[in-house]
Amino acid sequence: MPECKIKGCNKFTLYKNTKQIYCPMHLARIRRHGYPELKKDAYQSLEKLPHAVVDDFINKNFHKMIDKEIAKELRKMGFKRANQWTVRYRRRKLGIKKYLYGEIKKHKAWIRAQAIKKYGDKCEFCGYELSLDTHHIVPKNKGGLHEIDNLMLVCPNCHALITRKKFTLNSRNDISKIRKKILKMLQSFYSNFG
Repeated sequence: MPECKIKGCNKFTLYKNTKQIYCPMHLARIRRHGYPELKKDAYQSLEKLPHAVVDDFINKNFHKMIDKEIAKELRKMGFKRANQWTVRYRRRKLGIKKYLYGEIKKHKAWIRAQAIKKYGDKCEFCGYELSLDTHHIVPKNKGGLHEIDNLMLVCPNCHALITRKKFTLNSRNDISKIRKKILKMLQSFYSNFG
């Protein structure tokens, strides 16, 4: 395979018979910012963070802070180049997997599975069971948490009705009222065709 034409690069191009003269890494840089060298103040600055101090701080705080919050604290400590991307880079280098606030129980898939175990595998409104969405009763943008008690399982149709504000849902206590309304709507819909 032909070698990359950048001086000092010992990588190869993707294919034997190609017009490309750059390896995939340098080709991606050219596509990204127009030249094969590293962009100024880009990822090479990540390595300039002092590993001992930063890595230790990330290890101590990854389970209770997200990357953005860790970066904010590092900037307070005097590391001006720290941002959520540099912290994410260092966290990955350390082999720390990220879940929301670092706790596996907060992971979305885990929470969804727990909600299905608790509330069943059918839509809580109409009983449809082929496809399920999880709906936040108190929306996340209004301070609702991604927790089992704030989730409900709904089919895509009922989810659309809720998100389009056809029904207002303030707590799990409202589910039975809305279920009755939806079932009435479905009965009247099917009686028109039956």
